[in-house]
Amino acid sequence: MTSITREASEERLILARWLGTPACPGCGSGRAAPIRTTSGPWRRWRCRDCRKRYAVTTGTAIHATKLPPERWIAAVELESPETALIARTLGVSQVTARRISVLLRPARDRVPAERLRCLLRDRQESVPDRDPWQLDPLPATLRAEVSPLGGLSPGAKATLNALRARPFGATAAKLALLSGLSYSQTLRCLGVLALRGWAERARTTVQVGYELKRVTLWTLSWSDDCIRALAFLRDRPTTPPTDTGDRVPPRFWRFFWSGATADTLRISEHGLHIAEALVGGRDPCARAWALRNLPTRVLEECRTLRGCDTGLRAVLLDAEIARRAAEA
Repeated sequence: MTSITREASEERLILARWLGTPACPGCGSGRAAPIRTTSGPWRRWRCRDCRKRYAVTTGTAIHATKLPPERWIAAVELESPETALIARTLGVSQVTARRISVLLRPARDRVPAERLRCLLRDRQESVPDRDPWQLDPLPATLRAEVSPLGGLSPGAKATLNALRARPFGATAAKLALLSGLSYSQTLRCLGVLALRGWAERARTTVQVGYELKRVTLWTLSWSDDCIRALAFLRDRPTTPPTDTGDRVPPRFWRFFWSGATADTLRISEHGLHIAEALVGGRDPCARAWALRNLPTRVLEECRTLRGCDTGLRAVLLDAEIARRAAEA
């Protein structure tokens, strides 16, 4: 095994993952404070922004490894990452050597520097049969210079994708629901995006049901840097909250101006009245919600009403009824 010190080996891993400057895997902040510890072979840092503790292996394919850094460096410098050769060179068991061989398999025919980056890739992408070089053929140094998303955590990318799905703005709670993150983590990610100049917030008045409320909406800044970052952002489908239950969503209450108030309406009891007000109205969002959520019998009965028996409304009702019949 190559004679190399533990400090030099870890510095090589830090250079391969972060270009020499530690960055928090959670929020992407580069403000790191070293932690003095005598336990374990790896140095650790604490993020000054989100207070998370991490090492150079945190969140990677070798997360929580018990092997010291010099053995991983020796593994990537082998001519061929075969199980027997790894076990003999590193002095580990066959089981451990087989796991190391599987991790190095996607980059087995490449230079040691690319094998090292293969070990430091995201743990969610560490699938043995998946070649990460086909997805991202650029070297790590060139990728950091080209992509503006360098150093951005997966949570911040998910929050940025949720902001893109809400171009007119959304609250932090709604963005947390869309991105699948917790509310506190979403706030931290929004703070990171705001520091980069990609997100901004403003207090505004919105209508919720019959009331006007002051809320804080987050929106994209749509600056040149922000638009460039969106071009490099991988599209992740958001999952907007669906309206469940038997009630009309509060954002559509303003369309019911006569009879019972909208907060007392129930789809099971007042379905035709709801369909007449929303399908026969002029708001396309309300019409789309009604076509998607109201029962088929209500839509068929609404099709016979005056104003919904001709024109675009009749075409939309017929198309939705036909679609449900085809799926049944």
